[in-house]
Amino acid sequence: EAKLLAAEGDAKAEPISPSPNRASFSEMGLAQGDDSNGQEMRRNAEKLGISEEDYSAQVATGKILTHLMNVNFNKCGLQLSIYDAAFVMPQICRSGTWPRSLDYLAARSYLFLFANFGLQLFILYMIAQEEQIMDKFAGQMYLCNFGANVYKCPDGPDCIGPGGTNYQNAGRMYDWESWVTRTFVRDSLLKLFPDQTDLILESIDPGEYGLENYWVRFVCVFIFMMSVMSDLRSTLDMVYIIWCVPNKAEPWVQYEVPTWATKEQIKEVLDLGELDFVKFRIRGIPLKWKILNLFTIILPKSFIWVMTAKNGVMFLMETAGIEDVIVNVTALTFILNLDEMLFHNFSHGALHHILEKLEPFVVEDAEEQSLEQAYHCVLEDKQGSMMKLALLPWRPIVTLLLTLAFVGDYYHLHCQDNGKGGLVAKALKPSEFPDISAVVLLLSVAQCGQRVYALLVAA
Repeated sequence: EAKLLAAEGDAKAEPISPSPNRASFSEMGLAQGDDSNGQEMRRNAEKLGISEEDYSAQVATGKILTHLMNVNFNKCGLQLSIYDAAFVMPQICRSGTWPRSLDYLAARSYLFLFANFGLQLFILYMIAQEEQIMDKFAGQMYLCNFGANVYKCPDGPDCIGPGGTNYQNAGRMYDWESWVTRTFVRDSLLKLFPDQTDLILESIDPGEYGLENYWVRFVCVFIFMMSVMSDLRSTLDMVYIIWCVPNKAEPWVQYEVPTWATKEQIKEVLDLGELDFVKFRIRGIPLKWKILNLFTIILPKSFIWVMTAKNGVMFLMETAGIEDVIVNVTALTFILNLDEMLFHNFSHGALHHILEKLEPFVVEDAEEQSLEQAYHCVLEDKQGSMMKLALLPWRPIVTLLLTLAFVGDYYHLHCQDNGKGGLVAKALKPSEFPDISAVVLLLSVAQCGQRVYALLVAA
C-alpha cells in the first residue's frame, strides 16, 4: 500500500497496481495522512537555524531519552517456564469462567510445577550430600585457599598444604585424587618396609593438595552468579506484579478488533488470523490468588534459587583444577534451567502461545511528546548531572555483591585463619546434613501435586 500511494503521488513513477487479493486504503474508506508533522518539523528547524535532518535527529534522541532509558524500570514480564505457566493459567481460566479444557491445562501446569520442585531439590540434595557427606567420609578437607598464592611460596600466607609441608612451587601441587593416591602409595610402602623409612621418604614425594589458580575460581563463581541472575530477576518480576496489580478479578484475556476497518478487511490487509485479535494482558489478581501464588510458586522458587546459588558456589569453591572449574560452571546452570526444559518439552502448545503473546506489565507509560518537547528534552539532559543512579550498571553490581556474599559465607562456614594471613580448612566434624531419602522426598512431592490437582479439578 505504501508503494502504491508513493507511485500515485509521483507522476514520473511507474504505476504499481495493488494485489487483487488486498483491498486498497481508498476502497476501505481511509483517508491518507497529511504532512502536518513534516511541515512542523521544517518550521521548527528554520526557527532554530539548523537543518531539518539535524532537527529530526535531535527529536529522535529526545524520544529515546523519554521512552527507552527507563524501559528496565517501568516494564516487567513473564518468561517461558513452568513457574510462569502455573502463575498465568489460573488467571486465564478465571477470565474465561473456568472452561474444562483450560482447567486441565492449569492443573497440568501445577503438576509439572511440583515435578520440577522434586527434580531440582533432588539434584541439589545429591550435590550437597556429595560435598558434605561422601567427600568428608573419604577424608577430603575443604579446599579453602590451600596453595592459592603458590607463586609467593615458600614464604607466602597459603604455602602450607593439608599434608603439613610447604608447596615450595607449583610442581608439588596436585588435585585431590592424585594427591590421595600418591599419599596412599607412600604410606603403604612405609607400612610394608618400616626398615626403609628414610629411603622411602627421600625417594617418594606425594606433594600437596591445593588450588591451581585463585582468580580463575573466583571469576567462574562470578560467571555462575551471572547465569542464575536471570532466574532471580524473573522471581522479582512475579513479586512486583503481585505487589502492583490491583486486588480484584480483572480479565487477563480480551477479544479486540480494531475499528478503523471491518475485521475481514483488517485480516486481508495485515495478514492476520482470529487468534491475533485475542490479547493477553497482566491485570488485576484476586487477593486469594496472590497468596496462593506467593506460597506455591514464589517462596519455593526463591528457596530453590538460594540453595542452587549456595551449593553451586560451594561446588565451584571445592574444585581445584583450572579446566575442571571452567567445565563445572557451565554444568551447574542446568539446575535452574530444568523448569524451562520441562516447559519446552512437555507443555501444551496453547501454553506456549499464551506466554509468548502475554504483554508485559507496564507500571507507568511515558506520555506522548510534541516535537518541541522532545527537542528540549535533549537540551535538558545535556545540562543535567553526569551521574544518574538509574543508569548505573546495577545488575553487574548486584551480581558482584551476591558473589562476594556467597563466597564469604563459604569461607565463614568452612575455613579459618592459619596465623599467617591464609585460610585453611576447619577440623572435620560429623556431618549434620539431614538424612532424607530421595525416594521419600519425591513421593511427598507427588502427593502434594496430586492434592493440588484434585483441588483444581473440584474447583
